[in-house]
Amino acid sequence: MRGSCLRWTFRSGYRFVVALGVTTCHGAIACAQTAAAQPGEIVVTAEKRDATVQKTPISITALRGSDLVQAGITNITEIAQQVPGVSLKTGGPGQTELEMRGLNSAGGNSPTVGFYLDETPLTSFAYATAGKVVIDPDLYDLNRVEVLRGPQGTLYGSGSMGGTIRLLTNQPQLDGFHMSGELTGSVTQGGGVNGGGNAMVNLPIVTDTIALRVVGTDKYTSGWIDRIVLDPFPLPTDGGLTRGDVLSAPVAKKTDDVNHTHLEAVRASLLIKPTDRLSITPMAMGQRINSGGQWLVDVPPAKEAHYQPFDTPEPVKDRFWLASLSVKYDFDDFQIVSATSHWHRSLVQVQDGSEVMQDVLGLPSYYVDEGGLGYDPWTERDTATETSEELRIASTGTSRFQWLAGGFYGDLRSTTLQYSDDAAAGDLFGVTTLYHEYVPQAFKQLAGFGEASYQITQTLKATAGLRYFHFHNKFATSEYGFFGPNGDDTPGGSASTEKDSGVNPKFNLAWLPSRDFTLYGIVSKGFRPGGGNQIIPTSGTEEGDACAASLASFGKTDNPTTYKPDSVWNYEIGEKARFLNGALTVNASAYYENWRNIQRAVTLTCGYIYSDNAGSAHVYGAELEVSAKLGKELTFTANGAYTHAVYAQDSAEAGVSKGDRLPDVPRFTSSQSIVWEHPLSDRYAIVGRLQNNYISSREDLTYYVARLPRYDIASGRLGLTSKAGWQAFFYVDNLTDKHALISAINSQVLNIPTMTRDTTNQPRTFGIDLTYAM
Repeated sequence: MRGSCLRWTFRSGYRFVVALGVTTCHGAIACAQTAAAQPGEIVVTAEKRDATVQKTPISITALRGSDLVQAGITNITEIAQQVPGVSLKTGGPGQTELEMRGLNSAGGNSPTVGFYLDETPLTSFAYATAGKVVIDPDLYDLNRVEVLRGPQGTLYGSGSMGGTIRLLTNQPQLDGFHMSGELTGSVTQGGGVNGGGNAMVNLPIVTDTIALRVVGTDKYTSGWIDRIVLDPFPLPTDGGLTRGDVLSAPVAKKTDDVNHTHLEAVRASLLIKPTDRLSITPMAMGQRINSGGQWLVDVPPAKEAHYQPFDTPEPVKDRFWLASLSVKYDFDDFQIVSATSHWHRSLVQVQDGSEVMQDVLGLPSYYVDEGGLGYDPWTERDTATETSEELRIASTGTSRFQWLAGGFYGDLRSTTLQYSDDAAAGDLFGVTTLYHEYVPQAFKQLAGFGEASYQITQTLKATAGLRYFHFHNKFATSEYGFFGPNGDDTPGGSASTEKDSGVNPKFNLAWLPSRDFTLYGIVSKGFRPGGGNQIIPTSGTEEGDACAASLASFGKTDNPTTYKPDSVWNYEIGEKARFLNGALTVNASAYYENWRNIQRAVTLTCGYIYSDNAGSAHVYGAELEVSAKLGKELTFTANGAYTHAVYAQDSAEAGVSKGDRLPDVPRFTSSQSIVWEHPLSDRYAIVGRLQNNYISSREDLTYYVARLPRYDIASGRLGLTSKAGWQAFFYVDNLTDKHALISAINSQVLNIPTMTRDTTNQPRTFGIDLTYAM
């Protein structure tokens, strides 16, 4: 990357650095440019109007799409690992929950981070595995990614109480024909051959009036986790608390690389601009992910494998499509924007339940009959469909008073179906259905929001905003089978409604004494909707009796059918500064959050989980990003975040004490990169890049509180770039071949003490990346 990302020329009276603020271009990510910005500056729309990153007085990191390609960043997981203040919980592609600033989503049905594709909110509130995970699209042909830290409850609403991530696509261009493409090929150590590509074409249809842009993706990852069938499979020891020695048991069958994944996607957008004032942009997108299995390994023994008594595949199928329409009209003094969208997602995943059945029921073997038949796997089918509309009006121009007002409507319908039907189990259980659960849900929300700012002096600006929200969540469950509430084929069910309304305020005071320095303070509030729980059996079976005893230990006879919303107040100060004619950028922030009425997952000793509100937590921390130009050919970037997130009171139900750490939250994260760009001629240059991402230890919730060790993952790229539009890179991901445990995942069946399933990363991978654009 030539030059510096942002330029600094402090006035003589401001030759100092304030080490309290937010972000700019991240890593070696360069910045976008518009006519209104200084050369090299990135322009964002985080506050629903155009502004440069350095003059946007909130905690934001912006990454330009073309530089994501050059850095080899292709998915949302890689972004989360490189942006300060962001953490994740993942089971593989399409299975990622995003979290920011310690506000984890371990409990409840709703995420704590808003997720947007252009103007479309993709934050789901469904009672399902898919309720909190993002669609994980390939990041090719994006204009930029915006990561907004801290509650965004005013402009982005529910589900954004920890922050918001926005993927902004490149829009159709009216000025002519454009195309680009990318081909990748790689080999994973201990895995196989990976490959695929992306393509984009931009076609002007009517000169200066209509243009079409189409993007396609097809990528295959070979996988590296093996499925190993043991015969005989060792029984647990230590009274059922310790898993048998699977490493010493005889191997009956081994299937290599079962987590192979194939992603296919297409996106098409049309720009219709009949006048300079009016633009109409319909967009359609479809994506499907097929995986032979999740990226999960057994712990113990923490090897790159899953051990089973039977040869039971665990495929994952994820389907998503979206249709949206954005209409913008510019009047003389204000702009009107309408954003309409309709999307549908279906996710099917299968999980082997043999060990769970043996452990929970205390059986003498893993077989259900003399013929050696195993249990049918547990299947979960989740579907969600949402229609949304946002209409807003915002002032334009350069007057001292600026304003924005709008309304939002969302209608989400979802269903969750979990089942395991096994004809061979009839003799043992007296019923062939082990478990069948059907959960329909209807979630509607309405909101009205407004924000206004006033330039008090040339250097001081105040902004205030609020959002009124109302949601209505209708939830029902129907369950039967051996693990159902009645222990047989007699259905048991419940229906409940959770609704609430309120106001999320925000106040921001920003001081901008020069174009190169911003100091700001924020007070803001965010919230997350409440929801409902499944029915947990409390009688009729050995397992129901165990659940009843577990509930009784903290004074309950049944689990709650619903739980309430939680909310957070955020207090933050920050700065953004540039020095040495743009050669050095230092952005930082410090914050304190009071999280109330936390939605927390409660794990019973019988293996069942439900959500309830469990007191409050205090979170404080700081984030720092630095970008430095070290001479003409070297650029160094580094960021780091410290997060102190602990419970503020005891909760016997949640099994936590005051001072315990919140789950899924690393205390320290950091990322460093150095980019070397050496010109060979006027047309060609050699570019090298080294990157390292560090995540400290985390605590995760399964049957026990699992401690996940810290890890570093490094990568390197070396290639040739041309001003003719092509570039070729050789790369190595996971340079040190680190075997990291990223997340501990709750069982799709029931949690047991003998084993967890942990997500692991891809081993060392060597590859070639070829791109061309015109």
